[in-house]
Amino acid sequence: MKRVFAILCVALLFGCSKEIDYEALEKESAEEIFEKGKAEIDAQNYEDAAKIFEELGKLHPYSKLAADAELLAGDCYYKKGKYDEAISSYEIFVKTRPTHAKVPYALYMIGLINYDRMAIVGRDQDATVTALSYFEELCVRFPESEYVKDAKKRIAVLRDQQAGKEIYVARYYQRHRNYAAAIGRLNAIIENYADTAHAPEAMLRLVECYTAMAYDHEARNVNKILQREHKGTKWASYANEIIRTNK
Repeated sequence: MKRVFAILCVALLFGCSKEIDYEALEKESAEEIFEKGKAEIDAQNYEDAAKIFEELGKLHPYSKLAADAELLAGDCYYKKGKYDEAISSYEIFVKTRPTHAKVPYALYMIGLINYDRMAIVGRDQDATVTALSYFEELCVRFPESEYVKDAKKRIAVLRDQQAGKEIYVARYYQRHRNYAAAIGRLNAIIENYADTAHAPEAMLRLVECYTAMAYDHEARNVNKILQREHKGTKWASYANEIIRTNK
């Protein structure tokens, strides 16, 4: 019982949200509010800190501290696990301060949060698409940014994820003998995601679909490309066997 009481006391002392005196903040300078926000960060009261930084931006939008406060609000929400609020803070920063030196950081953080939300290939890929768009914007607009190297690594993962989703759908169509729909998806993978790990499987599935439709000429042409570009893979081996069997 004593241990439970002690744990409850600790929970009350650290990280607990409290009522913020917004009227008092209205009478304070940007510098004073900023310091209050930093004090809440030091106490690990991240949500309170975020709200204080947001209030600074409302009360002193032209202060030299307003930009830093907006970013810190996003960082605090991120640390608290309130990812929608964090994204909102970073997005506002990007839209209202497009020439600010820390825009690359905000773009990176929006991409990162969505990257961490990436679902398995069988589910909705909205977070994947959003993460990819922000990382690509970062790389195009700010190629010299310190965040670009990591963003490019994540872009490769995201593209592979998108290709995986496409082939997941293509397999579904193939299983249900909707070969035309499957072929459309598979060709899109080969055209748009040729650099991903899913490209050779897409070629094999094309060979299977064309063979099932008795399009032997098309199947052989795809197999030639598969053997040339992915020789030695299991997909190339499977495709060769299909072509040999159907001679």
